Amino acid sequence: MGDLGAEGPEWRERAACLRHPAVLFFGMDDAEAPGDRREREERAKLVCRECIVRLECLSHALEAREPYGIWGGLNEVERKARLRAMAKAART
Repeated sequence: MGDLGAEGPEWRERAACLRHPAVLFFGMDDAEAPGDRREREERAKLVCRECIVRLECLSHALEAREPYGIWGGLNEVERKARLRAMAKAART
C-alpha cells in the first residue's frame, strides 16, 4: 500500500460525502436492523461511486485499518477481505 495515500489529507476536502450526513456512512448504532443497514450502505456506496477521491479514501481506510463505516465504497467487512487478499497476493 505505502504510497497509495501519498496525496495527503487534502483529498478529504474534495470528498463527495461531505455533502451528506455522516450517519449515511456510519449508521446510528449497533441496533440497526440488517436490512436497514444494507439499504443505508448501498445509498452510501452510490455516493462513493461518483466521488473523485474514492481511491484516496479507500487507500486511507486500508492503511489506517478504519474499523467502521463506508470508506471508498467498501464497508468494514469488504475492507478486511481486501486486506486479506492483498496480504495473500504479497506472499505469493
